[in-house]
Amino acid sequence: MKIVTLVIMFFALMLSACTTTTTLIDTRSTPYQLPLLINHAIFKKQATSSEADIFRLPDYERERFQAYASKHSRTRADKIILYYLEEQLRNFKYHGDTLTASQTIARSRGNCISLAILTQSYANELELETSFQELSNDPVYAQENGLVFISNHFKTKIYAPNNEIKQGAIFIEFMRAGTLIDYFPDRGSFYSVSASYNDLVSKYYSNLAAHALTTHHLNLAYSHILEAYKYTPDDPELYNMAGILHRRAGDLLSAKAIYQAALDNKLNSTNLLNNYILLAKKLGENQLAEQLSLQLIDQEKDPFDLLALAKNDAQMGSLNKAIKNIEQAITLAPYIPDLYLELAKIKYRQGRFKQTETMLGKAIELQRDEEKLDVYKAKLLSLYSSQ
Repeated sequence: MKIVTLVIMFFALMLSACTTTTTLIDTRSTPYQLPLLINHAIFKKQATSSEADIFRLPDYERERFQAYASKHSRTRADKIILYYLEEQLRNFKYHGDTLTASQTIARSRGNCISLAILTQSYANELELETSFQELSNDPVYAQENGLVFISNHFKTKIYAPNNEIKQGAIFIEFMRAGTLIDYFPDRGSFYSVSASYNDLVSKYYSNLAAHALTTHHLNLAYSHILEAYKYTPDDPELYNMAGILHRRAGDLLSAKAIYQAALDNKLNSTNLLNNYILLAKKLGENQLAEQLSLQLIDQEKDPFDLLALAKNDAQMGSLNKAIKNIEQAITLAPYIPDLYLELAKIKYRQGRFKQTETMLGKAIELQRDEEKLDVYKAKLLSLYSSQ
């Protein structure tokens, strides 16, 4: 499977643009620091991968890559990485796992974050600068045990070596050549925002935190949330996961304090509002739940926001409202298999089995993750068996 395309383009930037070095955020003056809101007494710190571990290549892979780069020394360095990825990842399988560079090589599978990490590792070897684009398109998306989390698609920009600075002159470069690597270009995209190295590292830890939450490994989730926070302290999804973490640990008041601190400081997301509403209802604070619901209505929604709302509507028994939200999401992004799967579930609850079959067929057609695909096929087979 060809997973990489080349776009040679010029990127507008100043000389102070993104580099591959870590820039941790100083939050000492921030009154709503997440670590100060977490009830550390009820969790135990677990071992996590270090930043160096995430990007470390095995010695044999470093030697192989350096040999390839030497052999193609007349090729521009950013293109070397592109061509190497095309050769090495021909049999790569897309999978929801978020992996280190070494794990991605060993298993020849992973998600977009895994591939962005691997690409960054090769860029480190050639001492090239990078930046990233985060796209809201077909994500690593899951709702398990009441938890909704999203890992958006990443693209990597590898900048060409900068040999343009003239000695003895003050030179500012506004346009710079580079290569944009899109690991799954046929997926389409909904919108994109610029992302940084810090965002990439944080995504690694936050994805693992989300997975730990779905499997009820609360101490591991706690540990990964703290690591992610070091890189993106203003990410509302970290507050969302921390709130879920405390709710599952039975500390509802700390969960409320975390959600409220996020909203008070304008760290808002649809997921966070949805989970805060559930918590407010659990605490019997119906007036708060109503106020939050109004905020949720006003929140600008992308297809995944609409899907999260539809799932919540379906859980509450508002099936027609759920269908309306999913249909709106499909209009915006018809390539997301999760939309058709959720619509199939609702149609099944309504007894509309022919429409259920159609929606499951569409989900199977679009799904790339083999494990999810097996689940979809099993659901379709079960539907046939029950008729």
